Amino acid sequence: MDDKTIEEYFLVCYDENADAIFRHCYYKTFDREVAKDLTQEAFTRTWIYISAGNKVENLRAFVFKVTGNAIIDWRRKKKTDTFSKYGEEMLAETIPDEREDGYIKSEAAYVASAIEKLPDQYREVVKLRYLDGLSPMEIANLLNERENTVSVRITRGVKKLRILLGEFAT
Repeated sequence: MDDKTIEEYFLVCYDENADAIFRHCYYKTFDREVAKDLTQEAFTRTWIYISAGNKVENLRAFVFKVTGNAIIDWRRKKKTDTFSKYGEEMLAETIPDEREDGYIKSEAAYVASAIEKLPDQYREVVKLRYLDGLSPMEIANLLNERENTVSVRITRGVKKLRILLGEFAT
């Protein structure tokens, strides 16, 4: 690829994925400014990598992997436990209230807390699939797993989530 093609490839990836990367970062940090910084860091690292001539087969999955590494680096620096520290109140504030009674907020907070109760092997794939909108193939590339393994984890995770949610899942 020449420089123009690499740049166009990157810009398309940015346009299509920047919002999802930001949401992923925000969900992990519950801090809008940190999420913006981590999103910028992930795309900067990605640009440096591909502009150096390194090939990436699935750029979206690669950006999510780089984002995960940036979040890990940030956590190491801050030594913070994001979800348990900020809790459901912070999550509820980020979800738009579509009704006056706040039912949508409380339901979303309930679902988010149930997701956090899933075993580790299911939690991450469910988040990547349904919160970040990645396909099972993209998740498999991101986690260095087989696509079938990821699909099974998603299915089992959703079943466990339904059990945790009780009346909301029916």
